[in-house]
Formats: sequence, C-alpha cells, structure tokens
Amino acid sequence: MGLFGNLFGRKDENNEASKCYSIDICDNYFVINGQKLDMPIHIDALTAVLGKPRAQRFKTDAESQQILESLHSEPVSKRVNYTWDDLGLMCYTYNGKVVNTFGICIQPQTNDSPSNPKSLYKGKISINGGPWLPVIMAGEDCDFFRKAQVGSSYLITAEYKDFEQDDITRNENGFTGLEIQLK
Repeated sequence: MGLFGNLFGRKDENNEASKCYSIDICDNYFVINGQKLDMPIHIDALTAVLGKPRAQRFKTDAESQQILESLHSEPVSKRVNYTWDDLGLMCYTYNGKVVNTFGICIQPQTNDSPSNPKSLYKGKISINGGPWLPVIMAGEDCDFFRKAQVGSSYLITAEYKDFEQDDITRNENGFTGLEIQLK
C-alpha cells in the first residue's frame, strides 16, 4: 500500500462532474470554482462548494488518539474522512469538522480503502495561479513521492505512479494524486 493507501485507488468512471472544477492552492487559502476558502477549512464550507460528501467515520481508541495527537500536535476526537465520489476528491478530519488534509485523486492506484473516491478528478489544478507540476518537481524527492511546501500553510505530497520513472520524463500523469496537508 502506498503513501496514499487510504486516499486513492478506485478506477475512473466516465466522470463529467469534475471536469468543470478548478482548484487553486494559494499560500494561505484555497479557491475552488471561484469560491475562496480560508484556513482553517470547515467541512461545511467544502460542502457548500462541492456538495454533500459521503462520510467514513473511524473509532479512535485511546492509544491511537495519543499517537495521532503527538504526531500532529492537535486534538483528535472524532476522525471522519469525507469523499466526493463523483469529483475524485476527499478530505480527512481529526474532529469531524475541521479539514486537516485535502486529497485530489488524478490516477488510479490499487487499494480498497472505503474512503477512496470512486472516480478520478478531471478538473484543473493550480498552485498560486500557475501549473502545479513545476512546484511539485521543485520540491524534495522522497523515493516514493515528492513533497513541496506552499507558503506557510501547506505541505503538498504527490505519490509517484511509477517509482522508477526518470524525473526528466515525469509529467502530470506520473503521479497518482495530490495530498495537501493543512497546517
């Protein structure tokens, strides 16, 4: 299972819904279809822009809660992943309300996580108004993925589709998706 084991994995269905979407990841906010979403993003704000998601709730036992809170330096009480199946989008929350990670599925990957979107994202992705690929490629290579800091608010990771592909030939289709960790 790859870095995005809980994030990506379903085959693309002929998805017209996400083709009209655009997501711009700016230094301190997101713009989705012209709607600015300030940090922190509340699930209600995403629902207003993207529609009602499917929810996958997770029981957090005391040991898991302690580990997650020490890793992420924030309270973990009611983990819920939300998925917009027709759009190829999903997000994680630690408390069921405030989004801590936002995911965009752009290529299929074999994985059966119940949180995976059923379709791939077909819309436009940009970072600070420009193409996302150069920002990711300028980031750090971590063997199975690349990571890049965007402003002071985000760490974006992009898992390689083919870990052995040369970076010179890697294009947008060389990644399974983007996972944006919100700080």
